[in-house]
Amino acid sequence: MKVDYERYRELLQNHLDRMWYDDDDPDSLEIGENISDCSEIKIQFDGFGDLETEDENGEYVYEEQGNKNMRSFCIFIHKTSATKEFPPHDLTPWALIHRPKEEVHIWAWRDVETDDWEFVFNDTSKGEFTHYKALQILEKLDKKYWQ
Repeated sequence: MKVDYERYRELLQNHLDRMWYDDDDPDSLEIGENISDCSEIKIQFDGFGDLETEDENGEYVYEEQGNKNMRSFCIFIHKTSATKEFPPHDLTPWALIHRPKEEVHIWAWRDVETDDWEFVFNDTSKGEFTHYKALQILEKLDKKYWQ
């Protein structure tokens, strides 16, 4: 089945516009914290953009996660998200364990200066939960909460 990515982005944007965080206070963001306003999906802050600047000697200085105007979020949609709360992920000391047969994840980058969003859709393989199914779930949530 073909995914209508324009509609998909629109529905994802509805959720991003309702996240629980203060856009004017980037220091309030914690990596890995679920800030979704909708209990059926998970949106977590994933970090700031990297920053490369030039010092007074004309040499480049690289600072990992130094650009607080570029913010990365990861959106998770589970196969049961149309009807149930998002199930918690199992965690390792450094990351969560993704479940490709049960959920999709989409990265969303926010450029605060231009008020622009960019979505990065991971590829799904045979046997994995698909973006088409995730789009159908978002349509159901849209009707439940915003129509």
